[in-house]
This record gives sequence, C-alpha cells and structure tokens, in this order.
Amino acid sequence: MSDEAVFKAEEARKVNREASLPALGLIGAGIFLLATNMMGIHLIDIFWPMFVIMPGLLLLWPAYEAAPKRPRRLAFLAVPGAMMVMVGLLLFVMNLTGHFEAWAYSWTLVLAAAAYGVMYMRRFDPEHRAHERGRRFIRTMTILFLGLAVFFEVIIFESFQPWLPLALIAYGVYLLVRNRRAVAAAQ
Repeated sequence: MSDEAVFKAEEARKVNREASLPALGLIGAGIFLLATNMMGIHLIDIFWPMFVIMPGLLLLWPAYEAAPKRPRRLAFLAVPGAMMVMVGLLLFVMNLTGHFEAWAYSWTLVLAAAAYGVMYMRRFDPEHRAHERGRRFIRTMTILFLGLAVFFEVIIFESFQPWLPLALIAYGVYLLVRNRRAVAAAQ
C-alpha cells in the first residue's frame, strides 16, 4: 500500500470519527435523560441555581474580555457577577444538602466573592492596592465563615450531635498517645 493510500485512509477515519461525535453526544444525552426520567429525578429540582449562576457569569464577561491595553468600561460588573456566581453556588450546595439554614453564616462568602470581583477587575495591575486588601478581606471573611459555621452548626443547629463528641474524644486519645510516645522516646 502506498503512502498516499495510507494517508487517505487515515483522513477518512478522522473525518468519520469527527462526523460521528454529534450523534454520540445526542445518544449520550438521550441515555442520561432517559435514566433520570426512569429514576424519577427532576433535573430542574437540582439545577435551578443555574438560573442565578449564568447571569453572574454573563456579568463577569466584560472583565474577562478586558486586556491590559484594552480595558472595558463595563468591567466593574465583575463585582456583582462574582457575587451572583457565589450565591448560585451556595444555592446549589444548599439545594443538594437541604440545609438552607447555612445562610446564617454563608453570607460571608458572598462578601468575599465581591472582593474577588474587584481583584479580578484589576488583575492586569498586580501592584494595585485592591489585591493586597482583597486577599486580606477574603482571608478574614473565610475565617469568619468558618467560625460562624462552627458556632451555628454546633451550638444553634446542633447538627453534629453524635459526631462532635466522638471527634473530640478521638482527638483527645490521639493527643494522649502522641504525648506518651514522645515522653517514652525522650527517656
């Protein structure tokens, strides 16, 4: 077989493979939809937060399209866009877990997302003060989120009833064993 015939056969296989991709995608989507239908899963019940995430991503678009030499006038929309994306992600997680009480402390992540939006808007100017202040603010909001999460989940909601005491006991035993081994190794 000549090199030209081998090349033509490879090209024909490549074209055939590329032509079959849409059909395979449709078959995969059909199987997925059929399976969810047969299992009684309603996709809108799971993915409705996308109606919040998608507009947030659209608001991030002008800042994404900006370049160092070509700033965008609407880049400031990155701040509300980042906040909307965070709200949508939180709604998605809370929807999956059914734990909407987490809003009591999750609002701190929305504020952190606003700081990220400002930093994203200024990403071409690494010396801008927004970056250092934004990192500090995001760190503070993350620590506040964790502290409020522990406070609300342990004290207010009492979510970790059997697990928190067991975790404390296990950690205490671990510390005792570690300390005794350290003392034994030192002697």
